[in-house]
Amino acid sequence: MAKPWDIKLVLLGLATLLLSACADRQVSQVPLPWDFPLMPGDAALWETLTVEQQRRALAFLSDGSTIRSSLVEGY
Repeated sequence: MAKPWDIKLVLLGLATLLLSACADRQVSQVPLPWDFPLMPGDAALWETLTVEQQRRALAFLSDGSTIRSSLVEGY
């Protein structure tokens, strides 16, 4: 007979699997670069960016620019 903990672990795993299947975007893989000066709201903005946008923003930050300016086309 299954122990209560075994059943809880199976249910937790199933819930995790279902939630990951419902995700509509990739979870951030690039950590927020706290070593650069950030503007208010940058942490929340960072979590909404795609990995590609985050990498572009890192390049802008390393040149002294801002995360928001990396989102402007033509720069």
